[in-house]
Amino acid sequence: MVEPTDVILPILQHIQTDIAALTRTVDSHTEKLDAIEGYLTYQLGIGSRTIADVEALKSDIREI
Repeated sequence: MVEPTDVILPILQHIQTDIAALTRTVDSHTEKLDAIEGYLTYQLGIGSRTIADVEALKSDIREI
């Protein structure tokens, strides 16, 4: 007679393998997204600084 664990155990092992692979993929994507977030934050800072510089120049030109 077949034991229930003989049928269920391979299915659970397959699920566990799939979850481990998915976890590795998510971790990889998380690292990439963190890097992209850093670049975007830096770029937004540069953009904001540039806008402030342009506004200051416009103000100086108006004064002249």
